[in-house]
Amino acid sequence: MLLTVLVGAGATSLMPLGLLTGAAATLAGALVAGWTVLALDGRPPGALGFYLARASARESLAGLAVGVGVASTIIALIALAGALRWSPEPGTGADWLVGAGAAAAFLAVPAAAEEAVLRGYPLQALAEAWGPAWALWITAVAFGALHLGNPGVNALAAANVAGAGLLLGVVYLRTGSLWWATGVHLGWNWAQGYLADLPVSGLELMDAPFYEGVPAGPGWIGGGAFGPEGSVLTTLVLLAATALLWTRPWLRPSAAALASDPLAITPRDGEAGGGRRAGARA
Repeated sequence: MLLTVLVGAGATSLMPLGLLTGAAATLAGALVAGWTVLALDGRPPGALGFYLARASARESLAGLAVGVGVASTIIALIALAGALRWSPEPGTGADWLVGAGAAAAFLAVPAAAEEAVLRGYPLQALAEAWGPAWALWITAVAFGALHLGNPGVNALAAANVAGAGLLLGVVYLRTGSLWWATGVHLGWNWAQGYLADLPVSGLELMDAPFYEGVPAGPGWIGGGAFGPEGSVLTTLVLLAATALLWTRPWLRPSAAALASDPLAITPRDGEAGGGRRAGARA
């Protein structure tokens, strides 16, 4: 983590200040740090989870679909509860499509940076040393803590962000792929911030044409200024999604993930294991 901060700070000094450049600097720091300690472990850079293979794009898109699906389920439930509505705004279909692509590109770097920082070497080393349960809970709590300074945060919102971290950790441990985890993270943020035009972790990051998302009703249902992540309905959906992804045979490491020689992954019983100790645990 120290190496991540040092490299990130150095990269930041070379770029103009901004959310995107800050995330790029953090990503650079996490990649350099992860690759360095993996080299000390005698492992290739791809073991971090961002291996270069034909499967990388497919895993990213599959993760994107999962993230959009989970977030859209939450948004639909909040709307059905009467705690969310949309007001009309001007725009065209072309405007929406261009904005959708731009929003995805803008959100991809922060998603990859946060995944590399927490679900990269830290989660994997903790899983190898102490087992997947400790690794998941420690990195999930750290993920929630990183968002404590965001606008509109409260105890429920922080707990939900930690719950999202738990979900993302499960995705990594089941697949051994940061492409998968980054795709889920990107889809989660994109569906909230652009598809529903709502705040993402308290931040108003973008504005979609045609409509404006407006939280209504009690904050503990609608999420208030923090966005859907501040809703108790998010808690329920995250717990259900995490349990399903951990217990059902829907996620599994690809051949590319296993070939990258990861520190720790936890596939389903009976499947090929990866990592020095994860195979025995699985």
